[in-house]
Amino acid sequence: MQILDRVLKLHGLFKQGEIPTLAQHEVNPNLPKGSRENYLYFTLPPSINFQRQSPAMWAAALKTWNNPKTNYLFFPEKVAKKTRGQVQKDLLKYKLALQPNKHIDIWTAISNAFNKHFENDPRKLFEVADWDVTKIHQIIQQDLRKDFPYISGPKMANYWLYILSHYTDAKFKNMEEISIIPDTHVLQCSIKLGLTTPEMSSLEVAAIWKDLLNGSSLAPIEMHPVLWNWSRNNFLPEV
Repeated sequence: MQILDRVLKLHGLFKQGEIPTLAQHEVNPNLPKGSRENYLYFTLPPSINFQRQSPAMWAAALKTWNNPKTNYLFFPEKVAKKTRGQVQKDLLKYKLALQPNKHIDIWTAISNAFNKHFENDPRKLFEVADWDVTKIHQIIQQDLRKDFPYISGPKMANYWLYILSHYTDAKFKNMEEISIIPDTHVLQCSIKLGLTTPEMSSLEVAAIWKDLLNGSSLAPIEMHPVLWNWSRNNFLPEV
């Protein structure tokens, strides 16, 4: 069986529920999908979701949202009026931020970027980009890169857009440009499938997945939850 056939079979098994999945870990306040608040909730936490346990980060985000005294953190126009010390204290309260300087600086910078350029609303950025992934990448990774620390990086940018595609009403164009996220599970699955070798870099792995799925019915990012759960299930069922 060709590798692409195995990948498509894996995707089918996942859709049929044959690959066990963990409970949803992107816990959230169930806001209206198309609302500004929902887009902000799924924009700011991903910017500091690196080198940490994702379920714990989202649990902290929900606690921060639910507390009226810390809820302001999700609104750029309100963050802009607070002192750095207050923002730092409140981001650390439930361990939404773990790094007392870096995470605060990232959160504040991205809040300021939306406040300055996009009327405090991620949807305005996407409207400027015509909801096109290629143009969104151009804005945050080149035109305004300094204003979007970390979330402008290749891994975080793709993670962010992937999360938005699942938890908001975003309908992005050129979804195939949202790269697969080459985390540990994806890397292990790629080797298991014979698609890559251990010495390959994350960027090389992402490029190989893009080439493999080019012209197929799947965008690379659609394979991320499949591979993540397949790896956690010890690569069962076999394909």
